[in-house]
Amino acid sequence: MRILKTLLIAMLFVNCTTPVEPVYTYSISKELQPYVKEYLLTLDNHDIEFKKQSFIVVFDADIMRTNLVGQAKGMDNDSLVYVIINPNLWGKLTVKQRRHLVFHELSHDMFNTLHTNEVELMKPSMPSPSQSYYMDIDKEIDLLMKHIKNEQS
Repeated sequence: MRILKTLLIAMLFVNCTTPVEPVYTYSISKELQPYVKEYLLTLDNHDIEFKKQSFIVVFDADIMRTNLVGQAKGMDNDSLVYVIINPNLWGKLTVKQRRHLVFHELSHDMFNTLHTNEVELMKPSMPSPSQSYYMDIDKEIDLLMKHIKNEQS
């Protein structure tokens, strides 16, 4: 009986000292995948590293009760990226507005980037379709990446 207790205690000790690999959840709504992929590739192209963590970017029915197009629900939670997008409003956006939205929300969530009028893609409100038509979105994305890099240093 004493040997059994010793073995059980030893097994508990071994199990407590063995590091446990975290399990991450990844869920991205299919229509959002190209935009999320572009964001992650852009981070890579600008040598911006990010923490491995659960990553959820989805269309969400709850946000449809608001006037929000998207929301970074995981902002200030460094173990979770959780962005929700309003599916009704998404359907009314131009491609540039969609890119703007995904870059905006993921920057909030992954890097805790705050709203600022200094960076077009981090302004508190989204530009109208006509404003976004004239926007050089690639230039604005580069400026956002520089902003994120500056915040990290």
